[in-house]
Amino acid sequence: MTPLPAGTPSRPSIVRRRLLLSSLCAAVFAATFAIRVHGISHHFWLLGDQIRDWGIALRPFRDLPLVGPPTHVGGYTIGPAFYWILWLLRVVFGPWFHDLPHAGGIGQAALQSGADVLLLVAIRKRTGSTWLALAAIVILATAPFALSLAAVIWNPIVGSILAETATALVLLDWPRRSLVRSGIVAAIAWCAVHAYTGAVFVALGIFAALLVQPFADGARRSLWKHAAVIGGVVVLLQVPYLVHQARAGSTPGGMSAVTDSMARVLSGSAQTRFHASADTYADAVNGIEAAPWSVPACGWLLIVCGLLVAARYRRDPALLAVILLPQVLAIAGFGFWLAGLDSYYYLSLMPAAVLTVLLGIRALLPRRAADAVAIVLCAAALVLAVPRVRAGHMFDMPQYAALVKGSSAIVSMGQPMRSVQTAFPLPPTADPTFIFRILGGRFDQKSPWAAVIQPDGRVTYTRDGAPVR
Repeated sequence: MTPLPAGTPSRPSIVRRRLLLSSLCAAVFAATFAIRVHGISHHFWLLGDQIRDWGIALRPFRDLPLVGPPTHVGGYTIGPAFYWILWLLRVVFGPWFHDLPHAGGIGQAALQSGADVLLLVAIRKRTGSTWLALAAIVILATAPFALSLAAVIWNPIVGSILAETATALVLLDWPRRSLVRSGIVAAIAWCAVHAYTGAVFVALGIFAALLVQPFADGARRSLWKHAAVIGGVVVLLQVPYLVHQARAGSTPGGMSAVTDSMARVLSGSAQTRFHASADTYADAVNGIEAAPWSVPACGWLLIVCGLLVAARYRRDPALLAVILLPQVLAIAGFGFWLAGLDSYYYLSLMPAAVLTVLLGIRALLPRRAADAVAIVLCAAALVLAVPRVRAGHMFDMPQYAALVKGSSAIVSMGQPMRSVQTAFPLPPTADPTFIFRILGGRFDQKSPWAAVIQPDGRVTYTRDGAPVR
C-alpha cells in the first residue's frame, strides 16, 4: 500500500470533518428556520402586497404575470422571477397548509435558511474559519429588521435570498472554469434583480466575479465565453419583460422612475446625491445589522474595514468583487436617485457589509490571534442573538389567527355569505374576506347569511338581519 504524503488527512479524519460540517449545517438550517417561522400561523403579516402576490401565486403557472410586482415609485420590477418562485413555494408548501398565505412565508423562510447554510460553507471554505463563518450567519439571521420580514411574502426578501445564494456560490468557486455553472450563477443573480431592482448592484458584482478570474489568468478566449454566457442569460431572462412591453404598447416600463431620475441628473437639472447615499447606506447597516443597538461611526468602520479587506485579499479579486464592489456600486448608483431612500433598499447588501467588517477585523490580526477573535465574535453573536430575536417582531399581525379560525368556521357551515366582516380593526390594506375565499367560501349577495369574526376567532351570524344563536 502506498503511504499517504505527509500532512494528508486520513480517511477517518476526512469523514469525521464532513460529518461535523453536515451536523453544523443541519443545526444552522433548523435554528434559523425555527426563529423565522415561529408563530407564523398566528401573526402572519397579511396586507395589500401579500394579498395581491399570494392571490397571483394561486393561479395556474400559465396565468402568472410576465413582469414583477408594482413598485412604490411607479412601474414594476423587470421580470417575473419573484412570481415564479412564489408559485413554486405555493405548489410545494401550500397543500400542507390549505394554501393559506403563511405557507408562502414558510417556504420563503426555508429558502433563506438554505441560502444561509450555503453562505456558511462558502465563508468557511474561503477563510478557513468555521467560527468566523458562524458569526457572520448568526449576525445576519438574527438582525431584528430582516428577521421580522423573513417569513413575510415580499419581493425584496426574495431578491436578497437570491443575491445571497449567488454570492455564496462565487465564494465556493462553484462556477469557476465551467460555462454552465457560470450561466446558472448569472441567472440566479439576475433573477434577484427580477425580484427586487435594488439587487442589481449585487448582480453586477457577481458578473464581475465571474469575469475577473479568466481576466486575471490572461485567458482572453475564456473571458469572452463567460461574458457571452452572462449576456445570453440576461437577454433570455428579459424575454418575458419584452413580451409584456410589446403587449402594453406605450405603457411606461418598469424602470421609468429610475431612468427619469438619472436623466434629470445627467441633463444637469438636478445634482447627484452621493453623500446622502453614503450616509443612508451607513445608517441602513447600523439600523439593520447592529439593532437593537447602534455602532458609533458605522460609516467610518465600513470604510476602514473595506480598505483592510482590499489590502488583505488583493490576490482574491472574486471575493472583492462580491463583497466590496456591490457596496461601492450601490452608493454610487443611489447617488443618482432623487427620491427618498429607505433602509430596505440595501437588504441584499447586508451579507457584504457584515463580511466586510468581520474580514476587516480578521485582517488586522496575526493568524492565531485572528482565530481567537473569531471565536470571541461568534460567542458574542450567539449571546446577543437572544435579545435580537426577541426584537424581531416588528411586522406581526396578531389578527391573522382570528381571521383563519373564523374563516374556517364560516366555511364549515357550507352556507354562501352575503358578507364577512370583523369585530376588530384591521390595517387599511387588509382584506377580511381573503382567507375565507381561499378556503373555498362563497359569496352571494342574495344570501340571508352574514358573518362577523370576533377577536378570539369565534363567529357571530345574522340571518335576514336577525342574530342567530
